[in-house]
Amino acid sequence: MRADSDQEATLLKAEPDLGVGRRYDAILWDFDGVIARTEILHIAAWQRAVRHAQLEFPDEAFDTAATEDDRELIARVFAAEGIELHASQVLAWCSAKQAILIELLRLSPPIYEGVATTMRSLADCGYRQAIVTSTWRANVAATLEASGLLAFMDFVISKEDVARPKPAPDGYRLAVQRLRFAPRRCLAIEDSSTGLKSALAAGIEAIAIAHPNSPARSRPKGWTSGVPLIRELCELRPILERRE
Repeated sequence: MRADSDQEATLLKAEPDLGVGRRYDAILWDFDGVIARTEILHIAAWQRAVRHAQLEFPDEAFDTAATEDDRELIARVFAAEGIELHASQVLAWCSAKQAILIELLRLSPPIYEGVATTMRSLADCGYRQAIVTSTWRANVAATLEASGLLAFMDFVISKEDVARPKPAPDGYRLAVQRLRFAPRRCLAIEDSSTGLKSALAAGIEAIAIAHPNSPARSRPKGWTSGVPLIRELCELRPILERRE
């Protein structure tokens, strides 16, 4: 606790005031479910990867592919068929799925409506932007490079960069360190209770988003932890303006 307090004091002392009268200087984006609708491609990648396994998997076997760790998922799916995979087999299946997923993301980046316009508008207004995600860096890079959005990001903090994924605050704390802003100068955009808990635990205010056709639309009541909920990204700018 003492180390966190000291770090916060240092950031507050060094904090640059980029926007006169502005509450935030940086917008921190989650990736899956906020920038891109990737769940369908995760499922498709797994289905293609295992189609030569000569097993009849249930239709819903890979429904949790966008939120469940690949290693745990494939081990569980095969275990349900009475097959225990060795660690090397688990890694081989995950590698095959990941290669297919990257190709799908490059061919058809599933960016949500309004993302490109919002990122460009925020950049024009001088906001710093970065991504804090629990997915692999390659997934983010493939999607944003193909869609031309990577240029708006200062950096990407991904699964590889932290010891603990969300809901632990590690990723957001690392983002604050790299930006050299106090946490209160940043705003996170998340689509899950896990992501919101991560941001709030790092001392960062957050906004929840539930895009049309997003899994967030069917989340249990109360998943937003009391933070504002928007349904489309066009609602973000008015919120920022009201908080200036």
